[in-house]
Amino acid sequence: MSTRLLVRSILVFVLFGALAAQAQSRGQGRRSGPGTGNPDDHLVPWKYLQADELAHDHPVTLYWVPKSLQQAEDSPLMESQYLLDASTRCVDLEVLLPERAALLAKLNVTAPAAFIVDRKGEITRKLDKPTPKSIETLLAAELTVHDDAMYHDLLEAGRQEKAGNSAAAIELYKKIWDDRCLFSIAGTEAQRGLKRLGVTVKETPAPPPPDPSLKPSRTTTTSH
Repeated sequence: MSTRLLVRSILVFVLFGALAAQAQSRGQGRRSGPGTGNPDDHLVPWKYLQADELAHDHPVTLYWVPKSLQQAEDSPLMESQYLLDASTRCVDLEVLLPERAALLAKLNVTAPAAFIVDRKGEITRKLDKPTPKSIETLLAAELTVHDDAMYHDLLEAGRQEKAGNSAAAIELYKKIWDDRCLFSIAGTEAQRGLKRLGVTVKETPAPPPPDPSLKPSRTTTTSH
């Protein structure tokens, strides 16, 4: 099988893997809605940001800045099938309430808004006055960039490995491995590539999930 056909097969498996993970999570009746406390709710696993600094531990973090807590709780974004699917790919979903005025001022963001942050904490995409649909489109565009980059990097890693350029191949495989939660099958292929080149990488235990009954802080933060 050619390298290109192999990668295309991997992408197909990624899609089916995401769907399987989604189905499994539904069967477990997970608690995922912020503050719901209901184990039968299949809500998007939004978390309320609890600090005056951005979380950016994931390859992709989507921030939603609603006008108020009530708007957040009543929004169809809490039940978005697309966002629920994206969460199975380790996309972090954060609600940033307007009460965190100091952080919003630092970011030059005014509610309502939505933006995406990378691992470096840098904003890669931003929307002012978003609708639920436009937020889904924003995330879809970001994930497409990551998927295209993975496809390119996996092909190039194979070429470099075949050409004997081990250092270049290792760097590309490690890049895919680091973001493996976005495309787990490609991550497995990168792990195999690294092993062929004498580099061993292993999964680390996943941290416990956040408490889904955690309520957002209502302490108002004001800028001076």
